[in-house]
Amino acid sequence: MNKRKFIPLLIFFVLLAFVLLVGGTMPYFLFYILLLTYLIPFIHCLINYLFLEGKIDIPQGSLYTGDSIIVKYKIVNNSIFPITYLEIENDFSKKLTGKDSPKIILSMGKKESYQDSETIVLKRRGFYEMGEINLTIKDAFGFFSIKKKISGTTSLLIYPEIIGLTTFKISTSQQAGDLLIRDSSFQDKSRIYSLREYLEGDSIKSIHWRLSARKNTPIVKEYENRGDTQVNIFIDNEYRLFKNDYDNRIEDKIVDVTTSIINYCLNQNIQVTLETQDHNKYVNIQGQQKPDFKPFLEVLAKFKGNGSLNFTSFVNSKVETINRGATVVIITPNLDKAMGALGIYLRMKNLYPLFIVITDNEKETGYIDGQIENRLKSEDIPVYWLDYKTNIKDTLEGYYG
Repeated sequence: MNKRKFIPLLIFFVLLAFVLLVGGTMPYFLFYILLLTYLIPFIHCLINYLFLEGKIDIPQGSLYTGDSIIVKYKIVNNSIFPITYLEIENDFSKKLTGKDSPKIILSMGKKESYQDSETIVLKRRGFYEMGEINLTIKDAFGFFSIKKKISGTTSLLIYPEIIGLTTFKISTSQQAGDLLIRDSSFQDKSRIYSLREYLEGDSIKSIHWRLSARKNTPIVKEYENRGDTQVNIFIDNEYRLFKNDYDNRIEDKIVDVTTSIINYCLNQNIQVTLETQDHNKYVNIQGQQKPDFKPFLEVLAKFKGNGSLNFTSFVNSKVETINRGATVVIITPNLDKAMGALGIYLRMKNLYPLFIVITDNEKETGYIDGQIENRLKSEDIPVYWLDYKTNIKDTLEGYYG
């Protein structure tokens, strides 16, 4: 308690004791004056509290990591009394970036309003209950302080960054081994989808020679995807693996990798299924075309390393529901013996497993067993290894190994 508050309070108790023990007109007069000295500021603060209102305006629509948004708010003093001291503190930036916004201290006249805005760069995907302003009202003497919260009803869903891939290795049920998805091996050669000019990396077998001769430039044939092309993605989010995930680095890297693969599959009209956990619940999202992307984004925006079920058991329970010949992408921060055994088991079931291991070498989180990695590769099971700093596009588009 500061001296400004302590001295009048001490005088108050001295006068109260004197009035009760001695009495007299002057002591009572002084006592009442001092009582009003406290009572009037308190009533003033209380009126300000009751008539102080606010409004928060938060952008709507689809928001992605890296976007900038402007959050606006307005504070209105609806009372007939001015506010001598008002402290405004919002949590917008704290929730979205981890950085505190500066406090604003001002006074407001009767029926006066104050409005402000803050530009925030969205650094991380996620679901945020947005909009809370903490107001502190004080009287002119600093005797009393009353706090009030103004909360918005809007929430923000920030989607993860989408990294475009031009190639990625998958498999089809009619050919063993790994195939670049842009190669014609996964396409139905009996059905031409479109014709276009030749691009570097296109197969020579897809060139339409007669039309190329007429156009005097190479023209290639694009085919519809084969019906048996399917990708099943399993994300390992067992809670124990994310206990030491510094600043959610591994969690966010897993989301970015998964988003990139799903985006690529949907662009190619390839059927893709995402399966993971949310605590003890199963999460299953399916799609095949670009308009199916939003449900995937919503799940990945809210993704957390909070799975309570054993991951290998979780995948084993789903094996019989996966079409034979499908590519099974396992995204995990942990490549140990159990995970290696899972890869061999999936291959024995005529599936084509592919492992993407995410680690944070700087903080020594995530684990990859070199012997298991080599064993999987010897069985023609691809293993991609990404540190949280690794470029996703370069790694996923390149040949594994």
